[in-house]
Amino acid sequence: HVHRHPSRVWMRHGAARDGTLINVQARLLVDGGAYTSTSPAVIDNATTFAAGPYEVPNARLEGTAVFTNNPPCGAMRGFGAVQACFAYEAQMDKLAAALNLDPIELRIKNALHTGSVLPTGQPIAGVAPVRECLQRLQQLPLPPEESALDRDPMLLPGGAGNVGHGEGIKRGVGVAVGYKNLGYSEGFDDSSEAWVRVSVDRDGPLAEVKTAAVEVGQGLDTIVTQIVRTELGIDRVLIRPPDTAIGSAGSSSASRQTMMTGGAVQLACQAVRAEIERSGGLQDLRRPLEATRVFHHRPTGKLDASGQGDPHVTFAFGAARAVVEVDQDLGLVRVLQLAVAQDVGRALNPQSVLGQIEGGSAQGLGLALMEEVALIDGQVKNASFTDYLIPTILDMPPVVSEVIEEPEPGLPYGAKGVGEPSTVVVPAAVVAALRNATGRELRRAPVKPDDLVGL
Repeated sequence: HVHRHPSRVWMRHGAARDGTLINVQARLLVDGGAYTSTSPAVIDNATTFAAGPYEVPNARLEGTAVFTNNPPCGAMRGFGAVQACFAYEAQMDKLAAALNLDPIELRIKNALHTGSVLPTGQPIAGVAPVRECLQRLQQLPLPPEESALDRDPMLLPGGAGNVGHGEGIKRGVGVAVGYKNLGYSEGFDDSSEAWVRVSVDRDGPLAEVKTAAVEVGQGLDTIVTQIVRTELGIDRVLIRPPDTAIGSAGSSSASRQTMMTGGAVQLACQAVRAEIERSGGLQDLRRPLEATRVFHHRPTGKLDASGQGDPHVTFAFGAARAVVEVDQDLGLVRVLQLAVAQDVGRALNPQSVLGQIEGGSAQGLGLALMEEVALIDGQVKNASFTDYLIPTILDMPPVVSEVIEEPEPGLPYGAKGVGEPSTVVVPAAVVAALRNATGRELRRAPVKPDDLVGL
């Protein structure tokens, strides 16, 4: 039952009266379970992101992962950035309320941008459209309000489980912005290798591709096919099954396969294309041509003893707005709409990008309202999908996706990984909307009905 690291976060922010952030202090504690697993990397990630996507001149960030008698924890979508975002975005809303400022304008005022320096000392050399993400959300209209009393009961919070008639329902709106690293970090020697072969048979030119990368539903084979067609101008593309005779492609994680394996395929295609051009073109090709190439991202390094360094390859940014209804008598919640504005670098396949944003949003909704590993004395008490709740299509609201394209230097076609930012920001946005609807502080997730009713 490897699962996301349960975490506790303590934060304190200081700001000028105009909202300019001055300092942040954070302590993060994660339960790694009985084995080390990925806990060191997760707590490093969570801690390096604990200041949020904001310029803060003074930061003290401490992270600790501990062994417990609980089941081990491991890598899950968001990899530490989810827990950090939940905390720093709650703080930003509290700060906005204390200063009587608009929560979005406060975030825009302090947003990171290209050239900003993070608390680790790492500068943001690439694209950082944090302000644009937030401004896109500002421009989106809210879903129209309708009287709960005149509504089909199935459209009330709780649906068929709601025994009321729409009394006591309040609407809330919440916003969150966050960011996540792309690829392996802190000096990990990451690479991906690809083999490309071009031949001509009676049906015309054929391009074959072999890598060790695994398609797990994220759309990698589609992206690789597009890259081959773009680089070689050949329509017939055959993606061979993953082959460990080829050099490593690494894991299908860390939002890395498009940039890593995509980069390797691009390099191999360019090498084959050069050979084709030297041989006089495809029409004169008498024998197959092939090339194997390895793609490396730019080098990174470990943090030093003072927490300074250049740990991350690059970053993807995103913002989410959640609109919810809460039945304050029954503690039932209906999410009316999720809107996500996400920095994708360049959308190589727009349909796949939207699918990743929507899938990440669904997982984020689950983290905010449903998903929890119930542990008693180290034993999992909800070990099946009968008891462990995840969102279904009936729980998902419409997702409005705003794709922000600004190519990232150093990555193939400027494309960023897109699978994680929506999962990072949606939980914080949903819980912020619940706070807005109920006036309750709501310091933990998932938020349960008994968190929303009573004293």
